[in-house]
Amino acid sequence: MPGWPQRNCAHIRPGPPTLQHRSGGAFTSAETDFWVFLMFGPLRSEIDARFAELQSFFAATRFRRELEAPSKGLAFVQLYAVYEFTVNGVVQAAIDSINAHGHRMNDLRPSLMALYCDPELESLRNIRVRNVWPARMRIFERAFSHDVIALPTNTGPPTDGTHYRHTQLITIFNVFGITRLPARRRRHLYRIDEVVNNRNQIAHGEETAAAIGRRYTRAEVTHIISQIKSVCLLLVSVFDGFCANTQLHRR
Repeated sequence: MPGWPQRNCAHIRPGPPTLQHRSGGAFTSAETDFWVFLMFGPLRSEIDARFAELQSFFAATRFRRELEAPSKGLAFVQLYAVYEFTVNGVVQAAIDSINAHGHRMNDLRPSLMALYCDPELESLRNIRVRNVWPARMRIFERAFSHDVIALPTNTGPPTDGTHYRHTQLITIFNVFGITRLPARRRRHLYRIDEVVNNRNQIAHGEETAAAIGRRYTRAEVTHIISQIKSVCLLLVSVFDGFCANTQLHRR
């Protein structure tokens, strides 16, 4: 199983291990449980490690007056990086885990069917008019076929165009058929948007890290880090449980 990438909160490239059955067929129940553990266990450990690095960096700047404001702003950049890594990681781990169950296309719940037909649906964007209806019919034929499901390991998370704000998490949960909130507390969802907005303002040059940092006390930034860590670990826990229960994948 390939290792996780080197930890660098500023430049995150998610690379969870993938599931490949040596015979090309579906896993047994015991094998699937084992692989689900292998997918989500290392992911959870990696997230813990990245938060520990973030907290260590932030603590190290505590008594450096010249770094006080910039370090608080840069904490949002690092925090966003770990959060984005988590979202990408849980979605990819979920896809690989569901692939391993060996479901047939026509057994999937409709929302998951849409996910597994995404490559074909995306191809309709640039198709010639005369080919639209044949392409649509091929998609529905596949959706109701007995084909074993498969999505590539580089499939990105479903998006609603909000670029990792909390509404994208809700979209992801809806696609997978998960009915709970993607956070322990509703206010954590809006904290996600605050982190995304602050990171974007710094990354796009609209505000300096120091300007963002001056709006917060160290205690407030520390609390925000704890809240986003709670969100990230919840995502791992929810998808871990979802992937282990095959009944949740089927109609």
